[in-house]
Amino acid sequence: MTHRLEGTSELPAGRRFYPGVEILRGFAAMMVLVYHVIAHGQWTTFPQEGPLLLFRLGWLGVDLFLVISGFVIALAVINGISKAGSPGAFRRDFAERRWRRIAPLYFLTLLAFLFMVQPGLLLQGWQVMAWHVGTHALFLHNLTVDTHGSINGPNWSVALEMQFYLLMLVFGPWLVRQRPWLSALLLIGLALAWRAGTFLALGGADAAAHKMHIFTTQLPGSLDEFAVGIFLAMLVTAKPRFAAAVAPGWARFAGWLGVAAFLTFAAMWVFWPRGDYWPRWEMVVGWRTLLAVALGAIIVAAMALPLTLVRLTRPLRYLGEISYGIYLWHLPVLLTLLAAGMSGGLPLLLTTLAGTLLLAAFSWHFVERPYLQRRKPPPAPDGLQPTAPDEGTRLPRGIGW
Repeated sequence: MTHRLEGTSELPAGRRFYPGVEILRGFAAMMVLVYHVIAHGQWTTFPQEGPLLLFRLGWLGVDLFLVISGFVIALAVINGISKAGSPGAFRRDFAERRWRRIAPLYFLTLLAFLFMVQPGLLLQGWQVMAWHVGTHALFLHNLTVDTHGSINGPNWSVALEMQFYLLMLVFGPWLVRQRPWLSALLLIGLALAWRAGTFLALGGADAAAHKMHIFTTQLPGSLDEFAVGIFLAMLVTAKPRFAAAVAPGWARFAGWLGVAAFLTFAAMWVFWPRGDYWPRWEMVVGWRTLLAVALGAIIVAAMALPLTLVRLTRPLRYLGEISYGIYLWHLPVLLTLLAAGMSGGLPLLLTTLAGTLLLAAFSWHFVERPYLQRRKPPPAPDGLQPTAPDEGTRLPRGIGW
């Protein structure tokens, strides 16, 4: 059963750029950065209540990235099929786009981490080095306990993203033609089944927390977070009423913000009494689905961001533009500063932030964007003129980037 707009045989193309979602990407990257400064810098005096408490939960930034990524990549699939004219042409273009967006900075920061932070790994023998570097080069390092996070910790989610891209490369053209609710239920069901099976296979409440995290967050176990984003992308492209309901406007923004606040409160109300998390089957299996729904509501509110706020928040959108660099550069900068003897606290945060932003901006302007702009536009179907090379590249940048 496929899902199309009435009167057309092709998938519709949705809005190509959502400034509010761009801002969310930057905020998610900053959440992860501050969280790691608190954890690695042992910043025990960082506030434990009030608005700043959110940064102690900075790991939520990764979950937000995954939901955004589902949204962004589903839009890329829908728009890509419409532009390419055939699944085969779409797949070639999609694979090149994803590789060009992810690979250059990923391998640059991988090398930087090895030589700046962890040169000892290069001296542990060629077999050890080949195992760690090889799994990272193939984007498989998130699948084993000893390689998960062994070179630049945040890289584990980049591997997860690349595996998701492969899934969408193969099944995306079929998936986005189904009814939105059917696609969402299929992926959420797979995620719940994977996490439930993993919880039992690892020994339930007696399993080590790090193993539970590694194996429940692999691709099948994270599909529900991607699914929420995919669902939103399918709604906004196939349901004109929903597209109108998330159009920029103060009333719509306020309404969706209220929904997002309620769902976020519900998710955290469930979380706080169960903060030990990993020994609890209901949290390991079910809570991230609830969280994903709440994060999806936040994304919807961001889609409806009024144009006045869009103009006022332009500097914040730049953080979203360089968010991939913030995400991959912040830990090498932080660990280098700690190795140099800097202690935790506000000076460490400000120095890490400054160094990260400089490197992220530099790599965006001189590595990432130039490599993206070198790609040729795909051939237009049926003899039509191709679109301008930069059209359609603004939204689908990658990991939520």
